[in-house]
Formats: sequence, C-alpha cells, structure tokens
Amino acid sequence: MRKKKVKTVKKKHTIRHLLLGILLMGMSFIFFVGIKVCELDAWHEFDPNKILNADETLILYNSDSEEICTLHLKEDRITVPLSSVPKHVQKAFISAEDARFYEHIGIDIIRIAGAALEDIKSGGYVQGASTITQQLIKLSHLSSEKTMQRKAEEAVLAYLMEKEFTKDEILGMYLNYVYFGGGFYGIEAAARGYFGIHASELSTAQGAVLAGILKSPSAYAPHLDFEASMGRKDNILSLMHEYGHLTDSEYASACAEEIELHMTEEADRSYYIDYAIDEACRILGISNDELLRGGYRIYTAQDSDIQDICDRIYSDDDMFPAKDVQSAIAVVDTETGEIDALIGGRGKYSAACYNRAVNIRRQPGSVIKPLIVYAPAMEYYGYTAASVIADEPRSFGAYTPKNSGNKYYGNVTLRRAIKGSLNIPAVTVLNDIGVESGKKFASQVGIEFESGDNGLSLALGGFTKGVSPLQIANAYGAVCDGLYTESSAIASVEDKYGNVLYTHSAEQTRVLSEANAYILTNMLCSVASDGTGRRLSDLGFDVACKTGTVSVDDATNRDAWIAAYTREHAVAVWIGYDSAKDGVMESSVTGGSYPADIVKKLFEKVYEENAPEFVKPDSVVRTKLDVHSVEEDAVAALATLITPEESVFYEYFASGTEPDMVSRYWSPPVPPNDFMCTGYTDGVVTFSFTSGGDDIVYELYRRVDGAEKLVGTYSGREGQPVICTDDAARGKTVSYFIRPYRERQETGVKLEGASSVQIVVQFSP
Repeated sequence: MRKKKVKTVKKKHTIRHLLLGILLMGMSFIFFVGIKVCELDAWHEFDPNKILNADETLILYNSDSEEICTLHLKEDRITVPLSSVPKHVQKAFISAEDARFYEHIGIDIIRIAGAALEDIKSGGYVQGASTITQQLIKLSHLSSEKTMQRKAEEAVLAYLMEKEFTKDEILGMYLNYVYFGGGFYGIEAAARGYFGIHASELSTAQGAVLAGILKSPSAYAPHLDFEASMGRKDNILSLMHEYGHLTDSEYASACAEEIELHMTEEADRSYYIDYAIDEACRILGISNDELLRGGYRIYTAQDSDIQDICDRIYSDDDMFPAKDVQSAIAVVDTETGEIDALIGGRGKYSAACYNRAVNIRRQPGSVIKPLIVYAPAMEYYGYTAASVIADEPRSFGAYTPKNSGNKYYGNVTLRRAIKGSLNIPAVTVLNDIGVESGKKFASQVGIEFESGDNGLSLALGGFTKGVSPLQIANAYGAVCDGLYTESSAIASVEDKYGNVLYTHSAEQTRVLSEANAYILTNMLCSVASDGTGRRLSDLGFDVACKTGTVSVDDATNRDAWIAAYTREHAVAVWIGYDSAKDGVMESSVTGGSYPADIVKKLFEKVYEENAPEFVKPDSVVRTKLDVHSVEEDAVAALATLITPEESVFYEYFASGTEPDMVSRYWSPPVPPNDFMCTGYTDGVVTFSFTSGGDDIVYELYRRVDGAEKLVGTYSGREGQPVICTDDAARGKTVSYFIRPYRERQETGVKLEGASSVQIVVQFSP
C-alpha cells in the first residue's frame, strides 16, 4: 500500500507541473498577442535617446593623434561600432545572456514560460528570462525591482525597441551600454580597463571573461575575484562550444589561453589638459560637465615629446633656487601659435588647480622691452639696430630710472642696449615714440594693459598687474617671423560620431616687417651669445632670448623671467613666489640664471641633432660700420678702407635704411674753408679759422721761394675759432696755408687731409 501511495503522489505532482507549464505558456502567448495586435501603450514611453545619449568618456589626443588622456564623470564609456567588436566576442555575450537573440522579437516566450514555472515552484522571483533587449530596456528605462508590473513594462518596451532597431543595432547598443564593473561602462572601456587593449583586439577568452561579468559585476569582475571570474569564463566558453560558435580546436585553444590583467589607470590630468578642456568649453559653448559626459574627441596641439621634457625638468629640484619657489613654463609653435607644452606650477598636481602658465599676472621686468619699446620703435619710427641712444643718468619729469648696478655706458646702439638690458635707453626710446605707440604694438601681440598702465615705467615692466608666461611666449613667437597668431591648445574637436565640430584656423596678423623681424631676432640672438642670456651661448645653434628680473631691493628679487625662441618654438619661463608672504629670492636669481638654465636644458633635448637657423631675407643687408662714430659722434657711420678691424662692427639694416655717411674718425679731415688773415701788426701776421673737430690737429705752413716750413700746430673745439700767428718772414712775400690731420693712437696712423687755400702776405722790409 505504501508504494502505491508514493506512485500516486508523484503522478499528481507531474500532472500539476505540466498543467502549470501549459497555463503559463498560454498566458505568455496571450500577453504577446495582446501587445502585437492591440499595440498596448507601455507605462514608460520608449525613448532610444536614453541609450544613445548615455554619458560617454571624453578622449584627448596629442598633435600626433595619439591618445593622451580619457576623462569622464560617473560613467567611463567609449562607444564603438559593432563592426569593431570581433564576431567571437559577440557570440560570447549571446551565448551567456540570450542564445536565441537573433530568433525572438525582444521577448523569448519559451524562456519566460520556463522561468515562470521555476518562480512558482520556488514561491518567488528567482529565475531570469530577460533577453538582451529586455536587459537593455531595464538598464536604461526601468528600475531593477522584480515585480510583475515592471516585467510587463520591460516586455512591452523591448518589443517596441525591436520594431524600431535591427538586431545588430540593439546588440551594439547593449555592448556599449552595460556595466562591466571597475567603473567601466561599455565593452571598449572594459577592454581598455582590464586588458589595456581596444575591444577590436579582444581574444575569445577575453571576450568570455567580459561576458561573464554581466551576471554579477561584484561577483565576477576579475580584479575583485579572479578565480570566480575564470570559472564563469570557462562556463561561457563551454556554452559557445555547445551552441556551435566554437569548433573543438577553437574551444580547446580558448580554454588554454592564460588570462592576464593589465589594469590601466586613468591618465593623470595635467595643466595642459585642463587648459584644453577650458578652451574646448569656450569653443563649443558648453559646460565642463557637458564636455566630460558628451563623448567628445579633442585633438590638442600638445607636442608630447616637448611636454615630457618639460615635465622631467620640473621634477628636478636642482633646476630651481629653492624647493618652495614656484615656476611656470609655456612653449608655443612660432608659426601657428599652437601650444606645444604647458606647466602651471611645481609640486603635486591636482585637477583644475591654479595654472600659473596661463593665469598669473606678474610684472615682466626687462623681458617686455622688445615688445613695448624696440619693436614699435623699429616698425613705426624707423629705428635701426644701429640707432644710437645716450646711456647716462637722466630724469624724465618725476621719473628717474636707473641701470642695474648704476652702471652707464655712454652712447650705445639699440643692439647694445638690448644685449645688456640697459634701462635708460629703453625708457628714452619709449619716451621718444610715446607710450601709446608702445602699447599699440604690445597689444597686437597679445599683451594686456590695465587702465592705469600709461607711464614710462612700462618700458621696464612696471605694469599694474602684469603678464603670464603663455602671453609672453606667444608674443615672442610673433617676433620670430613678424606674424602674430593667437595661441591655441586645440587643433580640432569631434563629437562621439566622428563629426568635426571645430577646426583651428591660424589667423595671422603682420605686426613686423619681414626685415625688422629678422633684425630684432638677430639682436636677441646677441642677448643669448654674449648678453644677459649668455648661459644659452654654448647651445651651438641660433636662439634668440630676452631676460627680465623684478627686484625688491638690492639683496632680493621678486620675479625672474626669460623668453627665448628658435625658428620653431618660443618658450617663456617665470620663477618666483606666489606672494610676498611666501618669500623672495636672492639677488643672484635673475632671468639669466635659473630660467635660462631651464630653457637651455629644454632646447638641448628638443634639438639633440639639428636646429633650424634664422634665415636672412633678401630685404636685409649687412653693413660695415665704425665703432668710434657711435661712441664719439653718437651716429652710425660707415667704416673706411683704413678703419682697423678692431674698430669695425657689422650691423643689419632693412635695405635702403643703411647709413651713407662715412665715419670721419677714420677719414682725413677737411681743411677749414674760412682760413683768413686777420691782421698784421709789428711784423706779426695773424690768421684765423674754425675748428672742424676736437680730434683734428691743424698745421700752419709758410712757403717762401718754393720751400715749405711748419710754423706751428693748433687745435680747438669743434665749431670754435682758432687763432695762429707768424713773425719770421720779414721783408718777403710769403704764402701761408693750413694742413689738417687726425692721429689715431690705436694704430699710429696719421690721417692727413688736403691743404687749405693759400694766403699770400707781402711783408715790409
């Protein structure tokens, strides 16, 4: 009897389960038909934008289109087309999540019935039956709660989605949307994050690892539980083999593949990246958050090689005068204005921290002189490299500038003034051309002024606020070829679909003639060769530079600057403290010390092989001049054939502006044209004439019966009368004349001029 009872119970259970299964299948079929026939509205409207417009990661590239950084808000997602996901990887996800994906219409009735039966048997919701489409709907539109209402909504929306999109489109959206743990959303971010490769490079085993994560990222993410992840991977490979997606040999190979994690850390943000992000926001007219979640692709102008060199220099404390001193550097392309590299400070970087390369405003000291004094003087007022300025103590109204160390050098050329960074000539020239003319030029190359910046102290960097390294680097880039281009960190911007939204166009403005640009550059090369920037002198190639130092007192300095450039790159370096309370630097820290060392180290690395030369244009001529004309006559004059080499210097001029006057210092003097007899008293004859120069000696000669005899030598200040007499020729007819000469002690040469007209005197017996 007992055995019979057992058999009856088993039979009743089997029949009940069969009936329940048939009932559930029937209900599922009726539910599906109701949706299809009646087009029932879902509780939530299907909105594909919730999937297609999901947050996506921002990617930044360098000037070689190499990825340098990815940034995102909450979700790290990089959308890729389904075509870039290998077929074997696609099959891994289908095998793991929805084997009948390409057969159903978004709802798998067979799986729903089976899952419902299991739920009824267990008395709760334990068995999943969601298709890939349903999972995508749940993740993007609904909550994760397990209720009949939510499941019904999920089914309706999945069906509507399948009506609007193809299977491949849905699978592509799914792979780009789902969460893989580790902060990675979408298969591309997961492939990068776990294996350091692109989704297109995933092997079958790696694809199975990623597919296995989706069941439970907290349980199967390989960085959290590697063993569990590998077990899940093996199960999926087995399913792929069972479903016919892998041959026996492919299955064996995938199972044998050793999985190695290469967890990639998100690239550190940097001053350059932050600046590029800010610039992109301005260009696109969007917020920082919108940029970071919009999947944009920013192609920057960053030269990664130069940036790396700068980073290494700034990580070396020996390159700076103190551990706590701050510094910033900006490097720009002299032709395009594109920013090659930026560092906005020393010490540990934190996202969006203060960028001194861009945002500081510090007094520039003498580094501003070429931009506000010498360039406009040459371009607007015809000054040349050989224009002579008196370097001597003087006041300009209430303003009394001084040279460094109170040293003065008399008459100097523009080149000498720039090379030695002399203050008096700079203020003198700005006073001559006018402050507004200086500001006009400086403004054209990106220098900004406050309303109160109107005095002659601007010539020495006396700004209300000041300038940034980026402004200075970009301005000197314009001096290089005479063309100003506004600086930019961005070459182009694309949206997540690859559509080009912005392309940088280098709009250039001519600010210096080609000739003046070359001549000013050549003068700045003198600063590097034997001026205040002479630490650059042994680089072995053309480099132009200008230093600047802002003093607190005789013992301390506040700011130290240098601007330097080759034909390709312009760089500006600032060193100092953020505020006076942080400290000051010793007087030995000048623009020609640590800043120059930084530039030297940078250019040594950039130009390990060859550096381009500055090419003289045809519009520039090189002229041989006389030193003494500058020093003694305050004028640039041509050297003569007999000017000794040590008294010669060469200078460049825009063709047609070179001097045509010959140096009188090495020329025979002209005889006086007003030589005359002024009296004859008591046998003494008197003559007079006007001296033609302080350095001229006049010889008075008497000629009697064809014989010449020197009467005496005379001299006088230029323009003053000279009186000479003779009483040794009584009772005869005598001719007198003057013969001038210059004697040059340097060579012992006597430069004898022609004789004057002769004056005949008849002496009484």
